[in-house]
Amino acid sequence: MIDYTRLTPLVKQVAKSAGSAFPAEHDHEDTEQALWVWVFENKNTVLRICTYEDGPEAILYGMLLKAANSHLKAEDAQAYSYAPEDTFYYSRELIESILEVVFQHEDWISFATALDKMPKGKSDPSHSGNNLASYSDVKAAVERLPEDQYNVILWRYKYHYTFEAIGAEIGLTRQSAQTRLVTALDALQRDLGARPLGELRTPVQTVSRPSTASVVARIERDYEG
Repeated sequence: MIDYTRLTPLVKQVAKSAGSAFPAEHDHEDTEQALWVWVFENKNTVLRICTYEDGPEAILYGMLLKAANSHLKAEDAQAYSYAPEDTFYYSRELIESILEVVFQHEDWISFATALDKMPKGKSDPSHSGNNLASYSDVKAAVERLPEDQYNVILWRYKYHYTFEAIGAEIGLTRQSAQTRLVTALDALQRDLGARPLGELRTPVQTVSRPSTASVVARIERDYEG
């Protein structure tokens, strides 16, 4: 059974800590409610960690902090009228289109060396006329990937392997190969940088929310039946 007395201070601490990186319009109680939902959705994991003798609170803190940040980012995007994809300088679609172009060159290394001489892209790549600068940024990010992610990018965009063929190369299923590609693309997107959220925020009217206590009671009723 969930020990509320033990978890409540931790939930409050995480909500406050995560919320400090976001505008004051984000209510800590709202984040606490999201964390309690996460606790009940991951009840078995939480109960197991609570039995650990060595620092269970530290483990739960890290997991709760990740959940809080995910919630706050999604809430921030909704509250300030921007899409999560807008936070990145390079959209997923743009990254994939650039990969398709640069890997058409037979000698990737020579092409990459030529791109090294180009200035790095400083403006929004989706509106920039300097395509070579964007190619250079993506090329550099690809080369910083771990070997397993670099390989899956190479197989997919240079050699046009199917996901079945990629899976065969690394001993994974088609679905797992596809997931690895998505992970590699996510890593590229993060590496290529994110915009300051302040540039994206357009304030909208806030709405009132029920108290944390009432929400926790409802969650417990729903999950406990």
